Formats: sequence, C-alpha cells, structure tokens
Amino acid sequence: MKTIGILGGGVWGSALAKLLSNHQVLIFSRDIKVVDSINKQKLNPRLKSTAFNDNVKATIEIKELATVDYLLIALPVQKIRETLKDFSVKNKNQQIIIGSKGIEINTKLFIKNVVSELVNTKNISIISGPCFSHEVAQNLPTAVTLASNSRDVFEDINNLFNNKNFRLYYSNDFIGCQLGGALKNIYAIAVGITNALNLGDNAKSALITRSFVEMTRLGNTLGANPQTLFGLSGLGDLILTCNSLKSRNTYFGYIIGSQQKISIEDHLKSQQTTEGYFTVKAVHSIANEKKIDMPIMNSIYNILYNGKNIDNEINNLLDRSAKKEIDQ
Repeated sequence: MKTIGILGGGVWGSALAKLLSNHQVLIFSRDIKVVDSINKQKLNPRLKSTAFNDNVKATIEIKELATVDYLLIALPVQKIRETLKDFSVKNKNQQIIIGSKGIEINTKLFIKNVVSELVNTKNISIISGPCFSHEVAQNLPTAVTLASNSRDVFEDINNLFNNKNFRLYYSNDFIGCQLGGALKNIYAIAVGITNALNLGDNAKSALITRSFVEMTRLGNTLGANPQTLFGLSGLGDLILTCNSLKSRNTYFGYIIGSQQKISIEDHLKSQQTTEGYFTVKAVHSIANEKKIDMPIMNSIYNILYNGKNIDNEINNLLDRSAKKEIDQ
C-alpha cells in the first residue's frame, strides 16, 4: 500500500482520492470545514454523493504531505505557486503528478514549469484528458493521458491507479499534454456563448473545429507534438468540455451569452474556479508576442477583458476573409 498526498480539497481532488482509496490518502485543504467533514463523516461537502473509506484522511498542514510516495496536485492553477512556496519535499523519490489545467497568468508558464521552480525534484508527471470529476468519483469508464519522463515512470503510476475504469495512455510530450488541457477551457466558454444564443448545431460544430485549428497553431509554435493534440489531452478534452454544461467553463460562457444581469466578477465568485477566464489572458499575451492567428481566442478575450459586445465579436469572426481551411 502506497502513501498518496493530494493538494486540493475540491471536487477533483476528492474524486482522485476516491479513485486511489485502496492506498493511504491524505488530502490537503485550507478549508477546515472540508477537513473536519472528511475526517469525521468521510464526506466532502463539495462532493456529497461520494463517501470515502477509512484510508482517506484530510489535513490543513501541507507539511504532512512532504514524505508521501506520490503527490497529486489538484489545485486551481493560479493558486499553485502560493500553495507550494513554503512546501519542501522530504522524500527524494516522491513522484509529483499534476492534475491541474491552465497557464499561470503573471508568468505565462505551464504548470510543470511553475512546480519545477518551487519544488526541488525532477519527478514530475502530467495527467490530463476528458474527465468530469463526478464520473471519476463514480468509477465510470475514463481514459486520460499521462505525460512522464520515462516509460518506467508511466508504468509505476499506471500500477498505482490499477483501475480498469481509469485508463492511462503514455506520452512524453509535456507541452502538448498541458496545452490541450489549458486551451479547451477558453473554447468551452465560446461554445457556451453560442449555446445561449441558440446559434445552432452547425455553428457549434464549426466553432469547435476551428478552435482546434487554433490549438494546433499554438502547439506547433510552442513545440508540441501535433499528434498529442489529436489525442485525449487535446481533442478528447475539447470534445467533452464543449458538449456539456457540466463544464464550469461552458456554463460560464452560457451565462455570459444569456446576458443575465450579473457581472463576470460576481459569477466567478459564485462558483468553483473557471480556469478559462484566467487562461485566455495568458494565451492572448503569448499569441500576440509570437504573432499567432487565434481569432476565436481573441474574441473571447475581448468579451471578457475589454467589455466588447458579443454580437459584434461574432460578426467580426463571420466577416473574416475567405482562406484555406488547413494551415500548411
């Protein structure tokens, strides 16, 4: 039986804890109510449908996770640096598995780079792909990508999960694996807007497809393996996220498109983290710096950060000059 630490007492962290509860699992959360509920009632109030067994415990002391065999990061991306700044690994063989998706706004760094800066270890892997937390917690069939330094590390982590309903596929492409998981949240917001405006399935299909083209453009520029983006962590995650209002990002777009009388800031405060809102700011900066054509992403940025009119942004996209479908 291995020891596992999970940074993050939210829905995703709890789903991972449930999945791995045949090992000794310790969840770190700053919310004392969550910690008490897990320890005393074996329930996380944020995931009430899932009960833990006695192997799962929680703590508000991050230092208690310093010696675990495996450390899973399931935090909102913009909170990772703050959380890890005082964390020190005491187990030189500790494997860190990042399950967060996004890009740090201030530095425009992928999460692996952020963690590498803060934690003195090279044992870092990325898990990414189409997986809603509630379905993982219910042990419904799920497949994801695991990017790691070697096949041996992959096999070790695959054995850790050891669950036929949670299938891992190996990759050594850290950039591509992280890029797909980050960008799909931006385009899910766009799809949510089109759903709210009842623009139809034709428009939705075109939007998802052209969004994927933008993902590949950025991926090619940043050095991702193009094939990675056609896999679970890219296209797979994009399809799932854009086709369900269970996605916080798609729902966020739906609220914006509905033009309900609620500010973006108020909505962000009222629900769990909407990573796409933050990621689009970082990606907009990267795309401008590297002169990458990403019109859909730019429109979402304009709506969220420049207060641009949604209908005008849609018209701007539709009025673009005709061009070849596939970049050469």
